[in-house]
Amino acid sequence: MWFNPITKTYVKIGRIPLADARMQAMEANLWVAGQAGKARLLDRLQQKDKTVRAWLDEWFATLTHAANTLRSYKSKCKAISEEIGDHALGRLTVQDTAKALDNITKTRGASTARACRTTLIEAFGAAITKGHMTTNPAQVTKTEKPDVKRLRFTATTFAKVWAELQSGPTWLRSATLLAMITGLRREDVASLQFTDVVDDHLLVVPVKNQGKVKIAIPLALHSQAMGMSLKEAIAECRRTGVVSKYMVHQTMPNGNSPAGSNISLNTITTRFTEYVNKALGEGENLPTFHEMRSLCKRNYMAQGGVDTKALLGHMTDGSADLYANNRGIEFTKVKIA
Repeated sequence: MWFNPITKTYVKIGRIPLADARMQAMEANLWVAGQAGKARLLDRLQQKDKTVRAWLDEWFATLTHAANTLRSYKSKCKAISEEIGDHALGRLTVQDTAKALDNITKTRGASTARACRTTLIEAFGAAITKGHMTTNPAQVTKTEKPDVKRLRFTATTFAKVWAELQSGPTWLRSATLLAMITGLRREDVASLQFTDVVDDHLLVVPVKNQGKVKIAIPLALHSQAMGMSLKEAIAECRRTGVVSKYMVHQTMPNGNSPAGSNISLNTITTRFTEYVNKALGEGENLPTFHEMRSLCKRNYMAQGGVDTKALLGHMTDGSADLYANNRGIEFTKVKIA
Protein backbone atom coordinates (compact mmCIF):
# COMPACT_ATOMS: atom_id res chain seq x y z
CA MET A 1 0.00 0.00 0.00
CA TRP A 2 1.17 3.53 -0.79
CA PHE A 3 -0.32 6.65 0.81
CA ASN A 4 -1.10 9.48 -1.61
CA PRO A 5 -0.65 12.72 0.38
CA ILE A 6 -2.49 14.70 -2.29
CA THR A 7 -5.76 12.72 -2.26
CA LYS A 8 -5.27 11.46 1.32
CA THR A 9 -6.00 7.90 0.18
CA TYR A 10 -4.13 4.58 0.09
CA VAL A 11 -3.28 2.96 -3.25
CA LYS A 12 -2.64 -0.76 -3.71
CA ILE A 13 0.69 -1.52 -5.37
CA GLY A 14 -0.16 -5.15 -5.98
CA ARG A 15 1.66 -8.45 -5.52
CA ILE A 16 5.19 -7.60 -6.67
CA PRO A 17 8.67 -8.09 -5.19
CA LEU A 18 9.46 -5.88 -2.23
CA ALA A 19 12.31 -4.17 -4.10
CA ASP A 20 9.97 -3.25 -6.96
CA ALA A 21 7.36 -2.00 -4.49
CA ARG A 22 9.92 0.24 -2.80
CA MET A 23 11.10 1.56 -6.17
CA GLN A 24 7.55 2.37 -7.26
CA ALA A 25 6.83 4.07 -3.92
CA MET A 26 9.97 6.20 -4.30
CA GLU A 27 8.95 7.14 -7.85
CA ALA A 28 5.47 8.03 -6.62
CA ASN A 29 6.91 10.15 -3.82
CA LEU A 30 9.08 12.00 -6.31
CA TRP A 31 6.04 12.56 -8.50
CA VAL A 32 4.09 13.94 -5.56
CA ALA A 33 6.94 16.26 -4.68
CA GLY A 34 6.83 17.58 -8.23
CA GLN A 35 3.07 18.03 -8.08
CA ALA A 36 3.32 19.91 -4.80
CA GLY A 37 5.27 22.57 -6.63
CA LYS A 38 7.07 23.95 -3.58
CA ALA A 39 10.67 25.07 -3.96
CA ARG A 40 13.11 22.22 -3.20
CA LEU A 41 16.85 21.72 -2.92
CA LEU A 42 16.95 20.60 -6.56
CA ASP A 43 15.30 23.86 -7.58
CA ARG A 44 18.01 25.82 -5.78
CA LEU A 45 20.72 23.77 -7.46
CA GLN A 46 19.11 24.42 -10.86
CA GLN A 47 18.50 28.09 -9.94
CA LYS A 48 14.75 27.64 -10.28
CA ASP A 49 13.97 28.27 -6.63
CA LYS A 50 12.29 31.69 -6.95
CA THR A 51 8.87 31.33 -5.38
CA VAL A 52 5.62 32.86 -6.59
CA ARG A 53 5.58 35.09 -3.51
CA ALA A 54 9.12 36.34 -4.14
CA TRP A 55 8.35 37.10 -7.76
CA LEU A 56 5.10 38.90 -6.95
CA ASP A 57 6.98 41.10 -4.47
CA GLU A 58 9.68 41.81 -7.06
CA TRP A 59 7.16 42.50 -9.82
CA PHE A 60 4.93 44.67 -7.62
CA ALA A 61 7.92 46.90 -6.82
CA THR A 62 8.16 47.79 -10.52
CA LEU A 63 4.56 49.00 -10.86
CA THR A 64 3.96 52.72 -11.25
CA HIS A 65 0.18 52.97 -11.06
CA ALA A 66 -1.93 55.41 -9.03
CA ALA A 67 -2.14 54.81 -5.28
CA ASN A 68 -5.61 53.23 -5.36
CA THR A 69 -4.61 50.91 -8.20
CA LEU A 70 -1.47 49.85 -6.35
CA ARG A 71 -3.53 49.04 -3.26
CA SER A 72 -5.74 46.85 -5.43
CA TYR A 73 -2.72 45.04 -6.91
CA LYS A 74 -1.25 44.54 -3.44
CA SER A 75 -4.49 42.99 -2.22
CA LYS A 76 -4.60 40.57 -5.15
CA CYS A 77 -0.93 39.61 -4.70
CA LYS A 78 -1.63 38.87 -1.03
CA ALA A 79 -4.57 36.61 -1.91
CA ILE A 80 -2.47 34.75 -4.48
CA SER A 81 0.50 34.35 -2.13
CA GLU A 82 -1.73 32.83 0.53
CA GLU A 83 -2.62 30.05 -1.92
CA ILE A 84 0.56 29.36 -3.92
CA GLY A 85 3.17 31.70 -2.50
CA ASP A 86 5.63 28.91 -1.65
CA HIS A 87 5.43 27.21 -5.05
CA ALA A 88 8.48 27.31 -7.29
CA LEU A 89 7.73 29.79 -10.07
CA GLY A 90 9.44 27.71 -12.76
CA ARG A 91 7.45 24.54 -11.95
CA LEU A 92 4.03 26.10 -11.44
CA THR A 93 1.39 24.19 -13.38
CA VAL A 94 -2.00 25.07 -14.79
CA GLN A 95 -3.50 22.74 -12.18
CA ASP A 96 -1.74 24.64 -9.35
CA THR A 97 -3.00 27.95 -10.69
CA ALA A 98 -6.54 26.74 -11.31
CA LYS A 99 -6.77 25.25 -7.82
CA ALA A 100 -5.56 28.51 -6.28
CA LEU A 101 -8.17 30.50 -8.21
CA ASP A 102 -10.89 28.02 -7.20
CA ASN A 103 -9.94 28.49 -3.54
CA ILE A 104 -9.96 32.27 -3.93
CA THR A 105 -13.42 32.04 -5.49
CA LYS A 106 -14.67 30.07 -2.49
CA THR A 107 -13.10 32.31 0.16
CA ARG A 108 -13.13 35.75 -1.45
CA GLY A 109 -15.71 35.60 -4.22
CA ALA A 110 -15.76 35.29 -7.99
CA SER A 111 -14.97 38.96 -8.63
CA THR A 112 -11.75 38.76 -6.61
CA ALA A 113 -10.77 35.50 -8.32
CA ARG A 114 -11.20 37.08 -11.75
CA ALA A 115 -9.12 40.05 -10.69
CA CYS A 116 -6.44 37.71 -9.31
CA ARG A 117 -6.36 35.80 -12.60
CA THR A 118 -5.81 39.05 -14.48
CA THR A 119 -3.02 39.96 -12.07
CA LEU A 120 -1.40 36.53 -12.50
CA ILE A 121 -1.49 36.77 -16.29
CA GLU A 122 0.27 40.13 -16.11
CA ALA A 123 2.79 39.05 -13.44
CA PHE A 124 3.60 35.73 -15.14
CA GLY A 125 3.97 37.50 -18.48
CA ALA A 126 6.66 39.67 -16.88
CA ALA A 127 8.28 36.56 -15.36
CA ILE A 128 8.56 35.00 -18.82
CA THR A 129 10.45 38.04 -20.11
CA LYS A 130 12.91 37.59 -17.23
CA GLY A 131 13.44 33.92 -17.97
CA HIS A 132 11.77 32.66 -14.76
CA MET A 133 8.96 30.88 -16.65
CA THR A 134 8.50 29.45 -20.13
CA THR A 135 4.70 29.43 -20.25
CA ASN A 136 1.92 31.40 -18.58
CA PRO A 137 -0.31 28.91 -16.70
CA ALA A 138 -2.84 31.58 -15.76
CA GLN A 139 -3.82 32.25 -19.37
CA VAL A 140 -5.52 28.88 -19.84
CA THR A 141 -7.46 28.97 -16.57
CA LYS A 142 -11.05 30.07 -16.16
CA THR A 143 -12.90 31.70 -13.30
CA GLU A 144 -16.58 32.03 -12.56
CA LYS A 145 -18.24 35.10 -14.01
CA PRO A 146 -19.50 37.07 -11.01
CA ASP A 147 -23.00 38.46 -10.81
CA VAL A 148 -22.96 42.23 -11.08
CA LYS A 149 -24.15 43.43 -7.70
CA ARG A 150 -23.88 47.22 -7.90
CA LEU A 151 -26.91 48.75 -9.59
CA ARG A 152 -26.71 51.49 -12.18
CA PHE A 153 -28.54 54.75 -11.65
CA THR A 154 -31.56 55.31 -13.86
CA ALA A 155 -33.04 58.73 -14.55
CA THR A 156 -35.81 57.88 -12.08
CA THR A 157 -33.65 56.64 -9.21
CA PHE A 158 -31.20 59.52 -9.57
CA ALA A 159 -34.08 62.02 -9.57
CA LYS A 160 -35.15 60.65 -6.18
CA VAL A 161 -31.63 61.02 -4.80
CA TRP A 162 -31.29 64.55 -6.23
CA ALA A 163 -34.58 65.52 -4.58
CA GLU A 164 -33.27 64.29 -1.20
CA LEU A 165 -30.02 66.20 -1.70
CA GLN A 166 -31.88 69.49 -1.85
CA SER A 167 -32.04 69.33 1.95
CA GLY A 168 -28.45 68.13 2.22
CA PRO A 169 -25.12 69.95 2.53
CA THR A 170 -24.39 72.55 -0.14
CA TRP A 171 -21.01 70.97 -0.89
CA LEU A 172 -22.61 67.58 -1.55
CA ARG A 173 -25.04 69.09 -4.06
CA SER A 174 -22.11 70.83 -5.75
CA ALA A 175 -20.11 67.58 -5.92
CA THR A 176 -23.10 65.70 -7.34
CA LEU A 177 -23.87 68.42 -9.88
CA LEU A 178 -20.28 68.54 -11.13
CA ALA A 179 -20.11 64.74 -11.35
CA MET A 180 -23.32 64.57 -13.38
CA ILE A 181 -22.25 67.26 -15.84
CA THR A 182 -18.59 66.29 -16.26
CA GLY A 183 -18.64 62.53 -15.61
CA LEU A 184 -15.54 62.93 -13.43
CA ARG A 185 -14.62 60.46 -10.72
CA ARG A 186 -14.99 61.27 -7.04
CA GLU A 187 -11.24 61.92 -6.63
CA ASP A 188 -11.21 64.43 -9.47
CA VAL A 189 -14.41 66.20 -8.42
CA ALA A 190 -13.03 66.64 -4.90
CA SER A 191 -9.81 68.22 -6.16
CA LEU A 192 -11.31 70.66 -8.68
CA GLN A 193 -10.17 74.25 -8.17
CA PHE A 194 -11.53 77.47 -9.64
CA THR A 195 -8.11 78.12 -11.19
CA ASP A 196 -8.58 74.97 -13.28
CA VAL A 197 -10.78 77.08 -15.56
CA VAL A 198 -8.66 78.43 -18.43
CA ASP A 199 -9.89 79.96 -21.69
CA ASP A 200 -13.49 78.88 -21.12
CA HIS A 201 -12.49 75.27 -20.46
CA LEU A 202 -12.20 73.21 -17.30
CA LEU A 203 -8.79 71.54 -17.43
CA VAL A 204 -8.63 68.15 -15.71
CA VAL A 205 -5.82 65.63 -15.32
CA PRO A 206 -7.59 62.53 -13.90
CA VAL A 207 -5.77 61.05 -10.91
CA LYS A 208 -6.37 57.48 -12.07
CA ASN A 209 -4.51 58.00 -15.35
CA GLN A 210 -1.38 59.55 -13.78
CA GLY A 211 -1.03 62.31 -16.32
CA LYS A 212 -1.51 60.05 -19.35
CA VAL A 213 -4.91 61.64 -20.01
CA LYS A 214 -5.66 65.37 -19.99
CA ILE A 215 -9.18 66.63 -20.57
CA ALA A 216 -10.33 70.14 -21.52
CA ILE A 217 -14.09 70.37 -20.92
CA PRO A 218 -15.84 73.38 -22.49
CA LEU A 219 -17.73 75.48 -19.96
CA ALA A 220 -20.49 75.60 -22.55
CA LEU A 221 -21.12 71.87 -22.06
CA HIS A 222 -24.83 71.68 -21.25
CA SER A 223 -26.54 68.75 -19.59
CA GLN A 224 -30.19 68.50 -20.55
CA ALA A 225 -30.71 65.99 -17.75
CA MET A 226 -29.50 68.46 -15.10
CA GLY A 227 -30.84 71.52 -16.93
CA MET A 228 -27.56 73.34 -16.49
CA SER A 229 -24.25 74.05 -18.19
CA LEU A 230 -20.84 73.45 -16.67
CA LYS A 231 -20.32 77.22 -16.45
CA GLU A 232 -23.54 77.58 -14.48
CA ALA A 233 -22.61 74.67 -12.20
CA ILE A 234 -19.26 76.27 -11.35
CA ALA A 235 -21.06 79.54 -10.66
CA GLU A 236 -23.28 77.65 -8.20
CA CYS A 237 -20.13 76.48 -6.40
CA ARG A 238 -19.10 80.12 -5.92
CA ARG A 239 -22.40 81.08 -4.30
CA THR A 240 -21.64 79.52 -0.90
CA GLY A 241 -20.47 82.81 0.58
CA VAL A 242 -17.19 81.15 1.59
CA VAL A 243 -13.83 82.02 0.05
CA SER A 244 -12.14 78.83 -1.16
CA LYS A 245 -9.90 77.67 -3.97
CA TYR A 246 -11.88 74.43 -4.19
CA MET A 247 -15.15 74.13 -6.08
CA VAL A 248 -16.38 71.56 -3.56
CA HIS A 249 -15.60 72.93 -0.10
CA GLN A 250 -16.68 73.10 3.52
CA THR A 251 -19.16 75.92 4.06
CA MET A 252 -18.61 75.96 7.81
CA PRO A 253 -15.95 74.63 10.21
CA ASN A 254 -16.14 70.87 10.71
CA GLY A 255 -13.78 69.38 13.29
CA ASN A 256 -10.24 70.15 12.19
CA SER A 257 -11.43 71.32 8.76
CA PRO A 258 -12.00 75.08 8.53
CA ALA A 259 -14.57 76.64 6.21
CA GLY A 260 -13.24 76.70 2.67
CA SER A 261 -11.20 73.48 2.97
CA ASN A 262 -11.76 70.60 0.57
CA ILE A 263 -13.88 67.58 1.41
CA SER A 264 -12.27 64.19 2.08
CA LEU A 265 -13.10 61.31 -0.24
CA ASN A 266 -14.46 59.18 2.58
CA THR A 267 -16.80 61.99 3.61
CA ILE A 268 -18.12 62.31 0.06
CA THR A 269 -18.76 58.57 -0.13
CA THR A 270 -20.37 58.31 3.30
CA ARG A 271 -22.66 61.32 2.95
CA PHE A 272 -23.70 60.49 -0.62
CA THR A 273 -24.53 56.92 0.42
CA GLU A 274 -26.60 58.33 3.27
CA TYR A 275 -28.83 60.26 0.84
CA VAL A 276 -29.03 57.34 -1.59
CA ASN A 277 -30.35 55.21 1.29
CA LYS A 278 -32.86 57.91 2.21
CA ALA A 279 -34.12 58.09 -1.34
CA LEU A 280 -34.04 54.44 -2.38
CA GLY A 281 -34.16 52.53 0.91
CA GLU A 282 -31.49 50.44 2.59
CA GLY A 283 -29.76 47.86 0.44
CA GLU A 284 -26.42 46.20 -0.27
CA ASN A 285 -26.31 46.86 -4.02
CA LEU A 286 -27.47 50.47 -4.27
CA PRO A 287 -25.72 52.81 -6.73
CA THR A 288 -22.62 54.60 -5.48
CA PHE A 289 -21.17 58.03 -6.28
CA HIS A 290 -19.08 56.39 -9.01
CA GLU A 291 -22.20 55.19 -10.82
CA MET A 292 -22.97 58.78 -11.82
CA ARG A 293 -20.20 58.37 -14.41
CA SER A 294 -22.26 55.79 -16.26
CA LEU A 295 -25.49 57.78 -15.96
CA CYS A 296 -23.71 60.92 -17.17
CA LYS A 297 -22.43 59.07 -20.25
CA ARG A 298 -25.82 57.54 -21.01
CA ASN A 299 -27.53 60.92 -20.60
CA TYR A 300 -25.17 62.54 -23.12
CA MET A 301 -25.51 59.60 -25.50
CA ALA A 302 -29.27 60.15 -25.50
CA GLN A 303 -28.80 63.92 -25.76
CA GLY A 304 -26.33 63.65 -28.63
CA GLY A 305 -23.55 65.95 -29.72
CA VAL A 306 -21.08 65.09 -26.93
CA ASP A 307 -17.92 63.00 -27.33
CA THR A 308 -18.46 60.89 -24.23
CA LYS A 309 -15.32 58.82 -24.75
CA ALA A 310 -13.18 61.96 -24.57
CA LEU A 311 -15.26 63.45 -21.75
CA LEU A 312 -14.81 60.43 -19.48
CA GLY A 313 -11.13 60.12 -20.40
CA HIS A 314 -11.40 56.60 -21.79
CA MET A 315 -8.37 55.44 -23.77
CA THR A 316 -10.05 52.34 -25.23
CA ASP A 317 -13.42 51.52 -26.76
CA GLY A 318 -13.77 48.68 -24.26
CA SER A 319 -13.71 51.07 -21.31
CA ALA A 320 -16.13 53.40 -23.06
CA ASP A 321 -18.56 50.56 -23.80
CA LEU A 322 -18.41 49.40 -20.17
CA TYR A 323 -19.87 52.68 -18.93
CA ALA A 324 -22.43 52.80 -21.73
CA ASN A 325 -23.83 49.45 -20.53
CA ASN A 326 -26.89 50.03 -18.35
CA ARG A 327 -26.71 46.41 -17.08
CA GLY A 328 -30.28 45.75 -18.11
CA ILE A 329 -31.77 48.13 -15.57
CA GLU A 330 -33.71 50.16 -18.10
CA PHE A 331 -35.09 49.86 -21.63
CA THR A 332 -32.89 50.93 -24.53
CA LYS A 333 -34.90 53.22 -26.79
CA VAL A 334 -34.81 52.55 -30.51
CA LYS A 335 -34.07 55.75 -32.42
CA ILE A 336 -35.74 56.36 -35.78
CA ALA A 337 -35.22 59.16 -38.24
